[in-house]
Amino acid sequence: MKRLSLFIVFALLFPAGLYGQSMLTADLSAANQNGSDPNFVTDPAGTVPTMATGTLTGTLDTTDFLFDFNLVVDGITTGDLLNFGPNMTPIHLHVPGQLGAFGPIAVDLTLGATAADFTATAGGFELSREVSVLLADQGNVTLGVHPGDASIVDALTSGSGFVLVHTNNSDINGFPFGEIRGNLTTAVPEPTSLGLLALSSFGLVLRRRR
Repeated sequence: MKRLSLFIVFALLFPAGLYGQSMLTADLSAANQNGSDPNFVTDPAGTVPTMATGTLTGTLDTTDFLFDFNLVVDGITTGDLLNFGPNMTPIHLHVPGQLGAFGPIAVDLTLGATAADFTATAGGFELSREVSVLLADQGNVTLGVHPGDASIVDALTSGSGFVLVHTNNSDINGFPFGEIRGNLTTAVPEPTSLGLLALSSFGLVLRRRR
């Protein structure tokens, strides 16, 4: 009976998947034309002239390599989106380049997306879906734009990756870089109150065993 109690408490304290997930978030605003981090690189073309903004929130399952996300964009419609890159799609996660420069595409957030994944809003659109971050599910791009399955999680949770939205509005000087972008920040989800309660219960069980 005591072993069963310990098992139940342990299951409550460490729910499946809690520590196999990372939260990724980003605040999107006007991008540098060359995609570089303005803290590292000064771009003579400046930033894209836009007032559009966006927010990305998502959970990266580091065990099953799935990214379940929600992207909300204001100031850009789905009709403004421009297909770009190896898979000819408009919204990507990039891993770090050298000195904050434009890094390669790591995850294509719109590969295989359908109209049902998008929701029109008063000022823009919302995109919600779950995608695999594995190379085989990302179009098998072979030009070095995917860091490889063994390092994809580390690349995305490095704190230097970013999300980029390509649009027709960003076609400056004949080269369609993104209109808005935002650096990814990451955090491991905190234990829930149920887990904290289980911790107390676990202590009581150990005390009774003495």
